[in-house]
Amino acid sequence: MGIFLGIEYLLLFLLSTWMTATAIRLLKGAAVMDEDMDNLHGQVLGAVRAGDLPRAILILEGEPGPLAAILSNVLTEATKFTPKLRVAYKVTLESIKRRSMVATNPFRLVMMFAPFIGIVWFIVSIFGKNQTSFTISLWLMLLSFLIALVSWFINGITVKQDQQRLLKAGDLGRQVLNFLLSPESPLPALRGRAFPPAQ
Repeated sequence: MGIFLGIEYLLLFLLSTWMTATAIRLLKGAAVMDEDMDNLHGQVLGAVRAGDLPRAILILEGEPGPLAAILSNVLTEATKFTPKLRVAYKVTLESIKRRSMVATNPFRLVMMFAPFIGIVWFIVSIFGKNQTSFTISLWLMLLSFLIALVSWFINGITVKQDQQRLLKAGDLGRQVLNFLLSPESPLPALRGRAFPPAQ
């Protein structure tokens, strides 16, 4: 029974460590990504206003994040001079929304498995007829529920941040799209000019 208890504590420790590492990575990256989105938007919009679409696409090359993906697809479509700019924007934004949920999967897994581990050990100890084992398993079950509760709380924070980031990326991307579709757009003047292929 002692080995199994050690395994249970080890599993809970690994789950909570994984949850903590994911939370630190996501929460630290959120502030940096917001600032990077503003800088990226300013650079790309400046290049687009100057009529330098290849430079705008080059600025986006290798940039991570939802805004870079949206702008890259819109600008690549703009260099083809097709009327599909709005479609490229909408398709990219929807694709990013579906992929963004993957980042919070560790929290969902911890929310499911931590209570499961505590409940299984508690049920096993009920049949053990050992008062010490029962007390330890009760504390283990409470600990597992506490870990699941913390995971649920952090998941809520990260999902909310992710949604705000996607809204911001969508708004900034829409600003560039609207400029490309406006009368001030450099696209009519650039029509017929050769653009390097997007990479």
